Amino acid sequence: RIANSLRRTIESGARSLARDERALFTGLVYGDDRAQSPLTADDFDAAGLTHLLAVSGQNVAFVLALGGPMLRRLSHRGRYATVAGLLLVFATMTRFEPSVVRASMMAGIASTGALVGTAVPSRRVLMLAVIALLSMRPMLVHSAAFQLSVAASAGILLWSGRLARALPGPRPLIEAVAVTSAAQLAVAPLLLWRFGGVPVAALPANVLAGPAAGPIMMWGMTGGWVAGLVPEPVAGVIHLPTRVGLWWIAEVARRCATLGLGSLGAAHLMLIAGAGWFGLQHHRPLPRSAAVGLVIAMLAAPWFGLQMMPPGSGALVDGTVLLRAGDQTVLVIESPRPQQLLADLREADVGDIDLLAASTASFANAELIGFLGARHAIGTIWAPVATMGRGERVPDEGERWPIGDRVLVGDVRGSRLDVGWAPLGAQADW
Repeated sequence: RIANSLRRTIESGARSLARDERALFTGLVYGDDRAQSPLTADDFDAAGLTHLLAVSGQNVAFVLALGGPMLRRLSHRGRYATVAGLLLVFATMTRFEPSVVRASMMAGIASTGALVGTAVPSRRVLMLAVIALLSMRPMLVHSAAFQLSVAASAGILLWSGRLARALPGPRPLIEAVAVTSAAQLAVAPLLLWRFGGVPVAALPANVLAGPAAGPIMMWGMTGGWVAGLVPEPVAGVIHLPTRVGLWWIAEVARRCATLGLGSLGAAHLMLIAGAGWFGLQHHRPLPRSAAVGLVIAMLAAPWFGLQMMPPGSGALVDGTVLLRAGDQTVLVIESPRPQQLLADLREADVGDIDLLAASTASFANAELIGFLGARHAIGTIWAPVATMGRGERVPDEGERWPIGDRVLVGDVRGSRLDVGWAPLGAQADW
């Protein structure tokens, strides 16, 4: 009841935020991103920032940091009991997300060691937490969130300090790059196995957006909770800092997603791992020229064969067809999953869409066309009836659209638009 009350109060305080802002806010604070739009979700996927919306050890650390002033005034046993209570309430708020359960178990083991006067090394804490969790809930081993959380934690513990010592430059920036690089390198094999690649934009996007996520989370647990207890105009003022942080994170995700950098494959990851191993062999910071050369090599590696869909034509998701010839692009949609279609078009490096043909004039397709229009300039929209309010029109009987060596013909049959194509001068193949 306490956890649910906190969730409701924080969510109520965010009512002054726009829908996407509210989804990002609740995702950052306690991992609830269900109301996120497909466009924003795809931006975060392409930029490698999805983990920010899946609460993790960082969130647990911030919760304990917020409780720090109170904890310092308690005895050892009182501190231990309070830490356990904070961890239990926060884990319940997040509905026991695997990454939060892992972090909470690690915090519990560390605080138990402090209670009995034994300092437990961080690597051993991670090992004991994994053993304990898998002993209690063996099926966690199949959870992608748990696997990625453990791998990222291991990478940070094993490599971030050595990377920070090996790279020259301003310490705050170098430490942020080192932590992000170590985590990304550790989870790369899992991302390659489960999702087919690692977004190239992940490293710069995390360095730019990561620092803003922590303050939003801490403000959400404090000011955001207060905002839920006051009238909406006052809540809007309280959430002014929230809006700034959310705008920055969303803008970083959007910009990085539209760069079209693609994803890293196994060969790229091996090259980057080799470069990182070379850098870690030095116990002193690398010479500036060598460090700059190493960074350039790591950033240039993706351009030698990015894993992007080759230009051309073909079927995409859920019956959707993409046709491209010269500078012409035609998209024929049935009723696809928006996020998957946006990802397919991004991976196919699709720019402007000259003709978008919707097989049905439905609310789902109207919403999808809105998402597509936010990312692509759309020329003409065909639909069986002009009821979606997206500037669509019903094609004339037998209207043709030439594209390369083909011609498209639209045929309205009741509430459905069929699009056929054939070589120029031939009868259309429906």
